[in-house]
Amino acid sequence: MLRLLLQELRFRITGIIGWGIGLSMFPVIYVGMYPSFAEEMAGFQDLLDLAIYQAMGITMGSFEGFIASTVTNLVPVILCIYAVINATGTLAGEEDDGRLELIVSLPIPRWQIVAVKAVALGISLLGILLIVATGAALTMEAITLPIETNVTSMDVFVSVLAAWPLAMAVGMISFFLGAFSPNRRIASAVATVVVLVSYLGSNLTGLIASLENIEHFFLFHYYEATAEALEVGQQTGNTAALLLIALVAFGLTLIFFQRRNITVGAWPWQRGVISR
Repeated sequence: MLRLLLQELRFRITGIIGWGIGLSMFPVIYVGMYPSFAEEMAGFQDLLDLAIYQAMGITMGSFEGFIASTVTNLVPVILCIYAVINATGTLAGEEDDGRLELIVSLPIPRWQIVAVKAVALGISLLGILLIVATGAALTMEAITLPIETNVTSMDVFVSVLAAWPLAMAVGMISFFLGAFSPNRRIASAVATVVVLVSYLGSNLTGLIASLENIEHFFLFHYYEATAEALEVGQQTGNTAALLLIALVAFGLTLIFFQRRNITVGAWPWQRGVISR
């Protein structure tokens, strides 16, 4: 089992480094260039108060709001795209490529295969965030801000890492869809819709009072990309909710992968018929 985990991580190391360096450009560029136009940002606030920008969670009237809008708001969204690509490619993608049949033929229970791949995905997401958080913290230390702020480099570092439960929840849902759906294409499409609807829906529920009753159905509702969260951190209840969602999705993945007929490409309700 440990050997399989090391092999999984070896497959992902290039992606971890590449995505980590790529995503770290967000905090490096945005944090680094803030001192150059800090005074001008206040003049843009009236424009940024428009509903379209509020729906995207963008508020830049202060340094804290600027970092929350550009770093802690956008980095998790892009990381969720990686989670979808990686998670749906783990089971459904390996089946489409013909590798999964070889893996399940090993003397390893299927639940261990799922567990190893889930742990590898979690480590990959954490590794990417560590690279991004380090880049953000180092940039914060390197610049001289023209304003006073209570936000420290450690606050930025921790805030970036706080996106891990959200990315893990998206990854496990995508993981489940890879075990549930007949192929990777469908799993990826559905997972992408989940991410987009969750992101936009979460922001819209804050603008439209009539939608407040459904805000708990959106994953991004449980992740706060705000100036306040940058200073005080995420709410414990929201983090617990995301981890619970990830755990439930992982459990569903175990159930559906146990009864999956490899290389058949059928929905769960068709597999029983095919196996007979």
